[in-house]
Amino acid sequence: MRNRTLWRLFTVVPFLAAMLLIGMIHMVMLAREQVMPFAEPYGRATLLPELASQAGPVQITGYQSFAYRSGNELIYVKIDNEGRSSSVVRPVPDAELFQSYRLIGEAKAVWIGASNKLYASEWDNENWSPRKLLTETEINGVQALQAGTDKTILLTYNDEALIVGISSGEDAPNWIKLNASGIKQVQGYMDKNGMLSAVYATSREGNTALHVAKLDTKSGKTVVMEKLKDLELVNRYLEDYTLYADNSLLKVAYTISSAKSGKSSLQMLTFPWNQPADIQDERIDLPSSETSDSDTILQPIFSETDTGEATLVVSSVYEKNRRLSSQEVYELSFHETQLESSSKISQNDGFAQYPKLVQSSDTRLAVWLDSVNEASYRVYYATDQQPYRERMNRLTANDLRTAAENVPLLWGISLVTWFLSLKWIFLPGIYLLVLSAFWQHQYDSRPRLHFFISLGMYVGVKALFIRDYRKAEALQVMPEAFQPILSYLFMLMIMALLAYVSTRLWRKGLDDRNIGLELFYFVLLDVFMTNLWYSYFMSPAIF
Repeated sequence: MRNRTLWRLFTVVPFLAAMLLIGMIHMVMLAREQVMPFAEPYGRATLLPELASQAGPVQITGYQSFAYRSGNELIYVKIDNEGRSSSVVRPVPDAELFQSYRLIGEAKAVWIGASNKLYASEWDNENWSPRKLLTETEINGVQALQAGTDKTILLTYNDEALIVGISSGEDAPNWIKLNASGIKQVQGYMDKNGMLSAVYATSREGNTALHVAKLDTKSGKTVVMEKLKDLELVNRYLEDYTLYADNSLLKVAYTISSAKSGKSSLQMLTFPWNQPADIQDERIDLPSSETSDSDTILQPIFSETDTGEATLVVSSVYEKNRRLSSQEVYELSFHETQLESSSKISQNDGFAQYPKLVQSSDTRLAVWLDSVNEASYRVYYATDQQPYRERMNRLTANDLRTAAENVPLLWGISLVTWFLSLKWIFLPGIYLLVLSAFWQHQYDSRPRLHFFISLGMYVGVKALFIRDYRKAEALQVMPEAFQPILSYLFMLMIMALLAYVSTRLWRKGLDDRNIGLELFYFVLLDVFMTNLWYSYFMSPAIF
């Protein structure tokens, strides 16, 4: 009697084996879906341990090195030739008054401090030097630009003027004032010929306009100073912009955001220096999926290679499939004034923002932030170095553990679809009931024949309901190899064969074996396995 009971309990083994097998497949597939494919040519992003406490792109301090603020500390990060990071922590030069700041290399900082004055300090002997006042003029913002190896350009502004400070080595800045009122933002770009191009946004009586100033930093002469464009903003506002200039063109990429929806669009303004009347302003759309364009593009910033080629980096909506939607970093390439291509740099599955791309002759380094809350941001980086990609582009134990946490949800979904799938056994079930009730002798004399007739009915009904698993939402997350109908039918036959073999094996020793019970057991096992497998594709959950 005990052996009989143990044998009956042992019949649940096929169901447990199915759960274990399909659960492992789900875990691996979920992990691959969440982190793959890795953005090319960059590897998987690396998270730095220290959080950033200020919104905005990290500041480049040298070759393969950058820095950002974390509380009352400055984190200086270096990336080696294999893509590994090391960091040095320094205190901020002035904890109480350290507001808008710019780092110049690894040894100097400028910032807006007390009474909106501009201060500077240098790192020497493991300490910051006492702060030094750079100008008595009150300013609202500052940007630091490098011109060669020893010249620094400080681009500042207040409500009345655009003020440029030019310094060489340790010399105090020589200030040049350009009259311009109502400035709200300013961005500058230095070319290799010593020309400073500055685009500033003004706001007067609710009207916003973009202006350009071109200054020869060698002679201090203003070459160009004029309005670029009046922006017609109804329930919208200018958010961010960036610029790139060469001898022939000025390119300004800017984002306009809706005050109602919060969505942002990207515009590209092109200004020919020799033909200013031919100014162009076009909207740039990026695909977020195969069927729609992104409705949110944020924080554009130009990046320049050693050869002078410029690409644009933005943060934009990315929809991988119905389960995965995120804000990722994109790199945009242009041919003259037209968008030529776009490629994804990050796959962070979060809200990547404030991107920065540093390009040299043989290496590209991308850095971006991901918000934790209003006062702290995760800092990620990725590089195209071959050792880095080989090390990072693989599944990790943490990927599998995160995916395994979602497997019980899929099993719950499989239980729901299991009840819905009982329609598959309705026809063969009716056949067996009618046969046993009215033609019992036929049922007893030729059980093998009637088993395979009912089995054929069952498989036929499943094939007729094939569209249950071929909805557009399911196909989005199915691997291409599983999408053809023949692949589905082949998998169905494999599962049916496995279920039948298990049936014959595990029910062989039972005294109450009969054709109806055997088919019912077979159907339960097959439906269970099939629904566990397909719950992955049918799940509407967002992971």
